[in-house]
Amino acid sequence: MFTALYQIAKNTFRESLREPIFLLVLLSALCMIGLFPVFSMFVFRAQEKLVVDSAMATTMIFGWVIAVLIASYAISREIDNGTALLLLSKPVRRPVFIIAKILGILGAVTVFWFLCAVATLISLRIAADQFRIDMTVMGLYFGAIALSFVLAAVHNYVTRSSFPMTTVLVMTILIPIVAIIAHFLKYESYGEEHPGLALHIIPALVLILYSVWAMASLATALSTRFNLVSNLLICSVLFMVGLMSDYLLGRHTREPWSDTVPAGKATLWISQYRFAPTEMGAVGKWERPEKIDAGEAFVVWSDQKNPSELSVMGAQPEKLWNDRAGWKDNVADLDGPARHLAIYDPETQTWDKRQILDEAATVPPSAKGLDAAYVSYVFRRSNNPPRVPTGGTYVSPYPNGGSFLASTLYAFIPNWQLFWMADALAAKKTIPTSYVVYGGVYVVIMIVFFMLLAIALFWNREVGKQIIV
Repeated sequence: MFTALYQIAKNTFRESLREPIFLLVLLSALCMIGLFPVFSMFVFRAQEKLVVDSAMATTMIFGWVIAVLIASYAISREIDNGTALLLLSKPVRRPVFIIAKILGILGAVTVFWFLCAVATLISLRIAADQFRIDMTVMGLYFGAIALSFVLAAVHNYVTRSSFPMTTVLVMTILIPIVAIIAHFLKYESYGEEHPGLALHIIPALVLILYSVWAMASLATALSTRFNLVSNLLICSVLFMVGLMSDYLLGRHTREPWSDTVPAGKATLWISQYRFAPTEMGAVGKWERPEKIDAGEAFVVWSDQKNPSELSVMGAQPEKLWNDRAGWKDNVADLDGPARHLAIYDPETQTWDKRQILDEAATVPPSAKGLDAAYVSYVFRRSNNPPRVPTGGTYVSPYPNGGSFLASTLYAFIPNWQLFWMADALAAKKTIPTSYVVYGGVYVVIMIVFFMLLAIALFWNREVGKQIIV
């Protein structure tokens, strides 16, 4: 089984590289990425952002296109011309056949991504200066592309081998060599020596690879039942919906807000709403969530009903604080659920005390109208800013849970924004290694799901005049 899996995957990989459309799309992407530094001359102090955004978008979109094209060629065409029937008539099971096809296509799109990623690093090196282009590196880059075609043409003439495949393989050697030369090549401008390649963007480029892998797996699964045009249309719709999934579905998904402080290490957020007896029906939005975490503000907690008063702590309360009767600076140190929190403002040197549990109990039984109003607090832990909660009544002062359908669709439809880190790079933020690892786990789960989908769609697919199971 593993021998058949390897052989089919290897042949699919080689056939994908032999497709003229693969070389054509790759050449278009490489030329566009190499020319982006020219357009950076028309922006002021934002040339790196323009090159990074454009190159990453080119890699993602062209990678998606090439994934759909070679997936359709590898599956649909083999079904139409009888190649799939020939393979399945041998002791090759359908799951092995389709999994091998997906692995071979993933290998081909990885080669495409690798060349585009190296080209992006070179393009950033070319655009290092705001006022001029490094023509030396640009000449080496386009010279390597041209030389790849020349060497492939000679090799094709001598050995009669595949010209597109040879060209791609030669590019995988020459373009990285140009990148190494560009990294160590000194380039001085206005007395400042620019560094080598911008290696800090590699995690962002790896995330782009994840998105291309996911789309290639999806396109392969769909190609078992649909032709090229239908496959391209469906993938286009899913691509656009995935880009807008945060807006279309994300704002309607369930977010777990709690009336008590949840345990965990993620960032703690708090939101509040002032409920009045006149609001017996569902209310609108709560206040925008506020970050309550170490480093953002000095916060202390109490689990007592009537905690002691807090004294002034000066401009640096974290240095003077020691746990006092009933108050802790770590909510995990409390014996029971937190009932009060106090936020210290170093500028005014005052405490903002809030009762965050059993707020309704503070309302006197005889209170009426607005005098019977109370403030309700809810908490959530999340490393990303949560949405503003909605819903709740005077009797049940808790936000709505969100839509189950929206949550389900949001979980199943690939969210391509999770792989787009251009904004983080523009803000000079470092992409954590853990995020790249979690992204890899996420895309592996998607690939496995699309493999199972492909097997299910292909299981009873007619590949000739008979159905082979």
